[in-house]
Amino acid sequence: MKDKLNIPIPKQEDLDALNKRRETYASKRDLQASEFNLAITKRLQAEAANMIKCDKCGKDFTPAGTSESLTCADCLKK
Repeated sequence: MKDKLNIPIPKQEDLDALNKRRETYASKRDLQASEFNLAITKRLQAEAANMIKCDKCGKDFTPAGTSESLTCADCLKK
């Protein structure tokens, strides 16, 4: 068994370097979040453009497959 224990002491970090690193991390994170939000917004707008109103019940739905029927799947099942 060792008689001496080596405990590493973390080095003292410069506060200016610490703040700069935090700012660059936050700016990268904010840029990535805004890109994700933009992609989500574009996808939602594309889905909304493809919505069709059912001629029987009036519910908005996306047409499944290639059929351009104006009746939703729920009304077709009835």
